[in-house]
Amino acid sequence: MNTEHLAIFINLAETLSFSRTAMNMGVSQSAVSQTISSMERYIGADLFYRTRKKVSLTPVGKAFYEDIRPVHHSYVDTLRHLEALNEQAKDKITVGISNSPYEVHALAQSIQAYQKENPKIQFYIESHSYHDLASLLDEGALDVIFLNKDAVSSSSKLNFKPLLTGKYCAVFQKDYDFAPRGSVKHSDLDKQRVIFLGDNVCTPSQFALQKVLWQELPHLKAVAANSMAAAMLNIRAGLGIGLLPNFFLPRQLTDLLAVPLAGKNEVSYGVAIQAQTMSTASLDFYNWLQADRLPPVHEFA
Repeated sequence: MNTEHLAIFINLAETLSFSRTAMNMGVSQSAVSQTISSMERYIGADLFYRTRKKVSLTPVGKAFYEDIRPVHHSYVDTLRHLEALNEQAKDKITVGISNSPYEVHALAQSIQAYQKENPKIQFYIESHSYHDLASLLDEGALDVIFLNKDAVSSSSKLNFKPLLTGKYCAVFQKDYDFAPRGSVKHSDLDKQRVIFLGDNVCTPSQFALQKVLWQELPHLKAVAANSMAAAMLNIRAGLGIGLLPNFFLPRQLTDLLAVPLAGKNEVSYGVAIQAQTMSTASLDFYNWLQADRLPPVHEFA
């Protein structure tokens, strides 16, 4: 006995006409008769009285109808609700970011440009730590995430597309007492107050850089910031020197200076999606994104 059988039974109980039920359900009259006979064998009792002139419910049929009708209708309503949610999900993209100053500026422009081409798509933006972005994407709680490549594991469950290549730099308030010549060497930061990102917001490459500085510079004064916003506030307030990729920064720095770190400090930034995503909207947005879809990053003077 399946839901199609139940639908035929309920319809026949209400029409009391094999021919009308056959027409309503889009099947043959013999198919209706066979379905009812199959159900009666399964239950072990007659559900309908059948004569040449009249069809009526037996006591067992009436009791079965009264019990099963609300259950079947509830099941159908649930299916329709799920189908509606699925249709809504096709036009919905949940984006995860780490909330860097550049993202707030750049992704707003990119999303707006995409929506002009795809007006039905609705975006929902969530801010999370780097540690949580990849796991939330893997769990399906996010559809698309933006982050550094080194924050994405080598798991085959996620696809990563690089969009920007940047370099770590020292960022500080223009009036801050720090005047490096050219690029900033590690030794230039000794005796300086440096804003480190806490473990909850730190990418692997950032953590490695901070660890090297901590080990190399005995007089380094490290201050931990537990969020990107806290790090930027420390920097803008002149409370220390931040170490960030240049694509974390607004393109135009009015109150800050950014000087590249010496050595090989390149880092890649891009977008990631589930390798087996079922969201066609998210996949289309992922494929639409290219380097030229994002505004330029801050360039060193």
